[in-house]
Amino acid sequence: MSRSVNVGVIGTGGMGGRHASNLTYMVAAAEVTAIMDVDSKRAEEIAARCGGAIIYNEAEQLISSPEVDAVVIAAPNRFHAELTRACIAAGKPVLCEKPLATDGVEARGVIDAEVAGGRRLVQVGLMRQFDPAHVAVKRVSDSGAQGNALVFRSVHINPSSDEVPSLGDVITGSLIHDIHSARWMMGDEIVRVHTSFIPFSSDRPDSARYVMVQLEFANGALGGLECNADAGYGYEIEVSITGETGVVRSSPLQSPVVRHSNASGQWVEEDWLQRFNEAYIIEVQAWVQSILDGEATGPSAWDGYVSILAADACIESGERGQPVSLDLPGKPELYG
Repeated sequence: MSRSVNVGVIGTGGMGGRHASNLTYMVAAAEVTAIMDVDSKRAEEIAARCGGAIIYNEAEQLISSPEVDAVVIAAPNRFHAELTRACIAAGKPVLCEKPLATDGVEARGVIDAEVAGGRRLVQVGLMRQFDPAHVAVKRVSDSGAQGNALVFRSVHINPSSDEVPSLGDVITGSLIHDIHSARWMMGDEIVRVHTSFIPFSSDRPDSARYVMVQLEFANGALGGLECNADAGYGYEIEVSITGETGVVRSSPLQSPVVRHSNASGQWVEEDWLQRFNEAYIIEVQAWVQSILDGEATGPSAWDGYVSILAADACIESGERGQPVSLDLPGKPELYG
C-alpha cells in the first residue's frame, strides 16, 4: 500500500459526515474516495465536501471497489455486523461505529470471521479511548501514584431527545461507551452488574429517563455508571478513578469559566459531536496510521463484543430488577 489510504464511508449522517470531513481535512495520509448512503442528496453533499468522491448505491459495491483500501461503517446499527463481516471477507481494514452489532450473537460472528482470517482488521468506534481527558485520567491512575484503583465512576448527561428511549436504547446507545471506558481505564473485566432506572412515566415502564449501573470487577474493584437521558440543558461527560490514596477526575466541561456581572458560568456542549470533536480527529488519525503500519490498534472487535455482552447483562439486570453475572468466553489469541 502507498503512503495514502483511500477510504470509503458507508452512512453519511452525523457520525459518517464527521468522519468523512475529518479524514479529508485532518488526516494528510487519507483520501475519501467513495461514499454510500440511501439518502442520495446527503451522499452528494458529503461527496462534494470530500472533493468529488464516487457515490455508490450499494454498500457491498463500495466495499469491493478497487478504489477503496479501507472502510468506515456509520450506517444504522442493524447493518454494522453484516457490513463488518463483508469488509473482513474482502480483507479491508474497517472502522465500525459502535455498537459492533445488535447483540452478542451477531458480535460473536464478527469475532469468528476475524479470527478465521488470521489478522485484526476491525477497530470499533469507542472513541473515548482517544479523548485527551479520559487518557489523562487513565495515565494518572496507571502511574500508581494513588495506589491501586478501587472505584471507577462515570456520569453521562444527554440533552433532551424527540423520542422516548427504552432502557435498551440508553444502554446500547449511550452507556456502552461508559462500559468500555470502565474496562479500558481499570484494565480489568466486569464480572457483575446491577441496573436501576427511572422511567419517563408510569404508562411507559419500559422507558428510561435516568439509569444507574453498579459494577463489580474481577479484581474486586467497584464501579458506578450514571446516565441522564433527558437532562434538557446540554451534554456532559465526567469520569473518575478512586485509588487507595487519592482520586483523579476529569472536568465535566471543556469551556473556560467566565465571571461577569456578578455571575460565574461555563458554556455546556450541545452534543457529543462537540464534546468529543478532538477525540474523533485523533481516532481517525490513529486508525489510518495503523493501516499504514500494518498493525491494528485501538478498540478491537473483542472490545466491541465484550462491551455488548456487558450491555446485554445491564439490560437484563434492569428488566429483572436484580444483579446479573457475566461469564465471559475465553479471549482468542488474536486479541492478545
